[in-house]
Amino acid sequence: MDIIRESGPGGARVVALGTFDGVHRAHQTLIREARSLSDGLGAKLRVCTFDRHPLEVLRPEAAPGRLQTEREQAEAVAALGADELRIIPFTRETAETEPEDFLRRLSAECGLRGVVVGWNYTFGRGGRGTPETLRKAGEEQGFQVRVIDPVRTESGEVISSSAVREKLRRGDAAGAAEMLGYPYTLSGTVVNGKHQGTRIGFPTANIETEEKKLLPAYGVYLCLLSSGDQCWPGLVNIGLQPTLPSGRVTVEAHALEGSPELYGRQASVRLLRYLRAEKRFETADALSGQIRRDQETARDFFQKDFSSGGFLAGKPAGMPMNQGN
Repeated sequence: MDIIRESGPGGARVVALGTFDGVHRAHQTLIREARSLSDGLGAKLRVCTFDRHPLEVLRPEAAPGRLQTEREQAEAVAALGADELRIIPFTRETAETEPEDFLRRLSAECGLRGVVVGWNYTFGRGGRGTPETLRKAGEEQGFQVRVIDPVRTESGEVISSSAVREKLRRGDAAGAAEMLGYPYTLSGTVVNGKHQGTRIGFPTANIETEEKKLLPAYGVYLCLLSSGDQCWPGLVNIGLQPTLPSGRVTVEAHALEGSPELYGRQASVRLLRYLRAEKRFETADALSGQIRRDQETARDFFQKDFSSGGFLAGKPAGMPMNQGN
């Protein structure tokens, strides 16, 4: 898949428009529909999004954390069959662009054959452009427009990036995964910490995530820790480590089996379930006792609730990522 950062003429295209932060199940439905339309029209599929959340420019103090890094977003879009990802810089000038001018610029970049958007998509100055604006332009200019209805969870909740963020703010990792279609993931380089986990018998990988990435509610989560092609069932503490504070927010992952040496490597944790809130213990021994109880809860989860993955049921720690995932 090509990543396009500057405008330029192109051939026949079907364009999927949206923020696509998280590439959740509603985004996936939209992009698959756009892929189907592009195949039917003999055109390439271009997914268009902005290089940042609009609030980062319009109201920085209210800008939400990102559900995906740009790299994660690009990988997700490519996996859904897009030929191109067009990343449009969002500036004050972009925000003031009239909907008609936005569409003219979009058409100038390619031979527009179709546009696919979500039911609540808005664009242009003040959000005045709507799906109805697109339908009217399509009739006048000769391109097809498809609008995707809301996608809901089994309980009827409308899936959106803001809804996913709210789940994560409450620590509802399982609810977020239902909306995303995959476990929420935090990735980064494993950096040197104070080795406090090792000192009390529970070595951890301190993962340094990107600054704009949304962190969920502080606490302990059941997770899958992975690096390269290996994966370990584990626990991750996200927060301020109140018993043995390091002075900053950390993402500290612990493998249930084995002690993988990950310092300096890229690693990820996929959040499966919220276990408990952070708590300050009076002593390191009290903390160790709680971690041992957390380990037992985690082992029970991976042996029973997560048995379809095969974890801790005859497969060694550090299993290849393509097994049981």
